[in-house]
Amino acid sequence: MISKLVLSAFALSAVATAAGAPVSTDSPKDTLFIAKFNQENTNIEGEITFQSDNGSVLVKVDLEELPKVGGPFPYHIHQFPVPSDGNCTGTGGHLNPFNGTTNATTSAGKEVGDLAGKHGNITSNPFTAQYLDDYISLNPKNPAFIGGLSVVIHDRDNKRLACANITAVNDNQQNVTSSVLPGAANLVSTNGLVMGAAVGVAALLI
Repeated sequence: MISKLVLSAFALSAVATAAGAPVSTDSPKDTLFIAKFNQENTNIEGEITFQSDNGSVLVKVDLEELPKVGGPFPYHIHQFPVPSDGNCTGTGGHLNPFNGTTNATTSAGKEVGDLAGKHGNITSNPFTAQYLDDYISLNPKNPAFIGGLSVVIHDRDNKRLACANITAVNDNQQNVTSSVLPGAANLVSTNGLVMGAAVGVAALLI
């Protein structure tokens, strides 16, 4: 009986993983979040904005003063806000509520927070980009909600170069909190919760 329950759990986990992240169409109208990069310990400056666009999220990237070496530079939404001491390690792993993987071949199959994986790395200095992301959300009720989390810029070896909190800039999201939470990694496994717990610690190093 127990064996059947375990097998059923694995089967359900595999189905959920195969389905990938659902398309998010619930971002409230006239909602805007921004991640501003201006840390004292890095030269990277600029901002990334997240604006509702007919239920989806329009992302605009505008960055400069990137390092002359170490690129291209991946960037991701991480699961926790930046700690008060500015240490980017405290932002945890990537936002990944649907157990996506970095090597998935579709945007739905990737980690929700893997902006670079879905839309490309930062490849120039200065760097600008604009795109719709159908899998993140500005709705607090959605597991893919990004408010109060953070964006981390890495070098090509995944060292964390800079990080910034994603904060609301309009009245729609005044209740979003940005308190510091205990550090932990996101689940990034292809086998749901059971295997995800085994690799969660490794995600903190990315």
